[in-house]
Amino acid sequence: MNVVQSAVPPLPPELLEKFRAIVGEKYAVTDAADIQPYTTEERNLFHGRSPLVLRPGSTTEVAAICKLASEHRIALVPQGGNTGLVGGQTPHNGEVVVSLRRLDKIRDIDVES
Repeated sequence: MNVVQSAVPPLPPELLEKFRAIVGEKYAVTDAADIQPYTTEERNLFHGRSPLVLRPGSTTEVAAICKLASEHRIALVPQGGNTGLVGGQTPHNGEVVVSLRRLDKIRDIDVES
């Protein structure tokens, strides 16, 4: 399914700055060419749109992103490897993508559970 989307309106500058403050400039992606891999499904069947991709490096950053998005009624689409086969990881309506690729370490194992 190819979905043709119009341009995504940018986030208000003050909100973008708040997201950047959480993850750092390097991990707040706004360039359309750099966002494109996050908005296209692996088989090229689903194409979405997003004004911003956030790449948090900790669960604390993820929580702060979710809190800020909730306060401003900003929809988020979480992405692990962007390998889903039904398009659920694709931001179809201009949602902000939260890429979890940097969360790649096991911090603790609860052997009793």
